[in-house]
Amino acid sequence: MRNHRFAAVAFGLLLLSGLACARTTEGVLDGVVLSGKGAPVAFAAVFWQAADGKAPHAVRANKSGYFRIPGVPRGLYDIRAEGLGMVSDWEHNIYVPTGKVASVTLRLTHRIPPPGTTGSNKGATIGSKP
Repeated sequence: MRNHRFAAVAFGLLLLSGLACARTTEGVLDGVVLSGKGAPVAFAAVFWQAADGKAPHAVRANKSGYFRIPGVPRGLYDIRAEGLGMVSDWEHNIYVPTGKVASVTLRLTHRIPPPGTTGSNKGATIGSKP
């Protein structure tokens, strides 16, 4: 009788954990930030937002230029990076699927203009649709 109770409890916990996993609608957004020469850029700032320009966020790459953003709701995102006085182009409509990883490589190719000057860095402000 005791074994039957244990089996019933174990089965119930297994069923509940399976239901909890099935309800997740989140994925992971990860990638690497590279210089124009292809070298990883340590501690670069990575900016990401929903593809409609809402809900901007920022994270830092690690010392190898790698970043990982877990818990991203399924959907489309725009992402860019900056570091070393340079900025990448926006990568648009990166799809983050449920329970999967979406990876992107960001290359720093444009100089950031000094404050108070006009530059050709379209869409360099986070939270605005580029």
